Amino acid sequence: MKLGVSLLMVSLLAAPALAQKFYPDDPLEKVPELWPTPDPQRRALSSILEFFSNAFGTPGEGHPERGVIPAGGVSTLGEVMDSPWYENRHARRRMTEEELRRGPGEDRPPATLGPWRVLTVKKYGFRPGILIADATDQMYLLRFDPPDWPELATGADVVSSKIFHALGYHVPESYIVRVERDRLAIEEGAERVTSIGGTQDLQEIDIDDFLGDVAGDPGRGYRAVATRVPGSWGSLLGPYQVFGTRHDDPNDTVPHEHRRDLRGLFVFSAWLNHTKMQAVNTLDVLVSENGAPIVRHYLVDFVSTLGSGGREGKQAWDGNQKLLDLSQTLENVAGMGVYTPAWMRANYGSYRSVGRFGYEAFDPERWKPDSVTAPFANRLPDDTFWAAKQLAAFTDDDIRTLVSTGRYSNPEAEAWIVRCLIERRDRLLATYFAKVLPIVDFGVRDDELHFTDLAVERGFSGPRNYSFQWSLFDNQQERHELIGAAAPTPAIPPAASSADEGSYFAVRVSAGEPGKVTVAYFRMQTGRLELVGLEYDWPGKLIADPSLDVDTGVSRYTDLEDVQKELFEGYAEAYNERTGFGLSPQEYFDSLTISERTTYDAVTHALMSSALTDESGSSLGRAIDLVTGVERIAGQYYGRSGDEQFRLYVYLKEGARHVLEQSQQFELGHLNTVYHVGYPYSYRQSGGLPSIQFSMSEEGDKADIDVDYRSSKFPQAMFNGHLTSSNSDVRAGDNPERHAARWSGFVAWWQDVFGRLPFGEKEEAGPDLLSREPPEIPTPLPPNRPYGEEPSELHDAAQEFLTDWLVRRDIDESAQFISPRILACVNTDDDNDLEMHREREAAAVLRDGMRQINVELGVVRNLTEAIDVVLPWRESIRVQAQPFERDFATLELTNGDASPYLCGETVATGDPQMYGTYFATLFRLKVRGGGALGLLWMKENGHWRIVAYEVFEQ
Repeated sequence: MKLGVSLLMVSLLAAPALAQKFYPDDPLEKVPELWPTPDPQRRALSSILEFFSNAFGTPGEGHPERGVIPAGGVSTLGEVMDSPWYENRHARRRMTEEELRRGPGEDRPPATLGPWRVLTVKKYGFRPGILIADATDQMYLLRFDPPDWPELATGADVVSSKIFHALGYHVPESYIVRVERDRLAIEEGAERVTSIGGTQDLQEIDIDDFLGDVAGDPGRGYRAVATRVPGSWGSLLGPYQVFGTRHDDPNDTVPHEHRRDLRGLFVFSAWLNHTKMQAVNTLDVLVSENGAPIVRHYLVDFVSTLGSGGREGKQAWDGNQKLLDLSQTLENVAGMGVYTPAWMRANYGSYRSVGRFGYEAFDPERWKPDSVTAPFANRLPDDTFWAAKQLAAFTDDDIRTLVSTGRYSNPEAEAWIVRCLIERRDRLLATYFAKVLPIVDFGVRDDELHFTDLAVERGFSGPRNYSFQWSLFDNQQERHELIGAAAPTPAIPPAASSADEGSYFAVRVSAGEPGKVTVAYFRMQTGRLELVGLEYDWPGKLIADPSLDVDTGVSRYTDLEDVQKELFEGYAEAYNERTGFGLSPQEYFDSLTISERTTYDAVTHALMSSALTDESGSSLGRAIDLVTGVERIAGQYYGRSGDEQFRLYVYLKEGARHVLEQSQQFELGHLNTVYHVGYPYSYRQSGGLPSIQFSMSEEGDKADIDVDYRSSKFPQAMFNGHLTSSNSDVRAGDNPERHAARWSGFVAWWQDVFGRLPFGEKEEAGPDLLSREPPEIPTPLPPNRPYGEEPSELHDAAQEFLTDWLVRRDIDESAQFISPRILACVNTDDDNDLEMHREREAAAVLRDGMRQINVELGVVRNLTEAIDVVLPWRESIRVQAQPFERDFATLELTNGDASPYLCGETVATGDPQMYGTYFATLFRLKVRGGGALGLLWMKENGHWRIVAYEVFEQ
């Protein structure tokens, strides 16, 4: 079965049944061949923001009022397929005792020959620890036990990581090690993270201060868990969100909130008391598989599992009450202290190495993580049943083996953990086997149907009386034709046992409990009925159907202007033709996401309100008159760049480009060679911000239209949000007021319900050590050459220019490298991209912009603190080796590559493929939300000069 087809079923959700249910290669055990992921972007998440987002909001797509969204990423048997997310292990093929103990690896602990070079020390905030590199340059994150709780966090981390690996998740290798203070040596450029998230040069006293607050044995050193940082230094992409998808990963097509392996993770988290399972406890890593780069998704950081709270033992309410649970708080207040819940009175043992971990009060239905993530909130009975089946594979002996990897010095403490895990496992199985009719292992032998009832096998249910209803299944139309009446015996009907090759049959198995039905699908294959599909029904199950999901609240659609409705009617009609639905335009509009609705409303309103006139003042109509239809509404997409969000993709009327060229209100800028792929011609509205931007296709028949609310000129574009998605999101910051100030009559109708969005991206103070690159060694400053001394090499000229500007902050001296030709590129306002000015005025604007960058950047001691290297994205651009490549890239461009940035000038030769004239330096300023700055260089009178520049989104 093609993966794209199966995933389409999930994304469309309620679409009428597709024409074919099963394909010849069903059921699959592994996802089909993966696409290469050549350029995934890094991301950072805040543990604080993630907690409050989940505690007070419902991020991701939840189940609609009528119906549920089935899990994706599964085979026709409902099993999670092997993929970059999950690899079936113990439940599919029993692992040996040695394999369980080994986990993801046991032969690559930190090398004991040579010192452990300390790269970063983080004492405060989320995920404290010491990041080291051993003699082989492999990085490890050292995590320690809290004072007075020896073996607590380290044991929990190792045991849980081994269990999660056996369950099938990708986890990093973890090793229990002894850390001797004299083995820790400070690496050049090492840093410590301050309590407010900044960094300072690392001193020996900082390591001593850190170790003074962890559990230690003066005679044996410090026990720690060394987590081997997966992948290479440049392959760590940061955590993944637990909703939406990574849109820079072509293999990530199932919204994370609908992945079965993440929904079922609730069961495993309850088992291990992983109360802090959030997005920040994940990590994406770029790895090579079959020679191609792909993104692999990891679970990381298990020091807060079992009875460990990371910094101390868990509190009694951990796992029993959310951190912010108003209903529970009111209940406790109402009880006036007379009643205390069972978890307050339960026995948790008395072992400092275990903390508060028990089973007496454990109730799977009442277990609560600190905050409920989107996949956990979306879990369905068949999701938790899948997870329970994986859990059932762990025998008591398996659990003893896994717990032994924690190397607990007290056998009684180890035995307590084993007992708790066994008891919690059994309660989870009893709970989630009861949610469905838990029958598995279907097969046909001697003309009878055979299967296993897991609840009966485990003793959770007595013997059952089953009923069997067979049907002939039309695989193309997905229709059932009953074969006789339901029967109490498992005999195979003659029509099925003697069927033609390729015929499909289904049997509905029930056992007297209303709503609980298991449907097994078989295909006649080489003379045998082979199981090809399984479905589990439960009381009240109804698959969501968007054709029935009509918003009963107030509809914004009724307030749209006629021209807006007319355009949307065509969009809705095309959708119905494509899907077979019968939604009215209003129903379809109301079914869109909030970001799609606000984007359509804002962009079309701006187009309606923008009159066009020619040079004589004669009317050319309105900007919206150029649009004949809507191709796609792009709202908010997590993981995509700003220029893929909050815009309309439209069809244009014939001659639209000519109208824009004739109008006084729009002007053609230089070609879009980086953004708006496929839409190279950029027409920007004059008159200041906000402004409409038409990015037009080569043929002139399509356009990508968005509204820019923030300045695009240098240097504001580097740090004011122009390069973020919030630039085009009318909901963000004061964008609604900016919109209404230019195009009157716009109503911010969503704010009463959804409130105001913050502008730009928020970051947590302090780096996450597990996703952290090694600290950079500063590049030495060049000698301060006398004014007028010209370096002969481009990289020396570039470093001298950047040092004079950003480090020495001497704008006058740096200006010797700027050609007067660059002044044609200086943009003094946001009316258009290209402006010619008097040289003196343009020079003043450029110098002022450079000073603003210095103010935003602050005082820096070297270029390493000021800029980061950025590599080019076009294969034709050659990267040159040079001694400063950690700070900036030096590039050789073809004439064709250079042409778009020359502000209307012609290139030196007519051959666009020729090299040798134009070169560039490319880097990113280390400012909040900083974009990349490209400087175009060429030789003038034998000296290196900057002839153009461009700001790029990072």
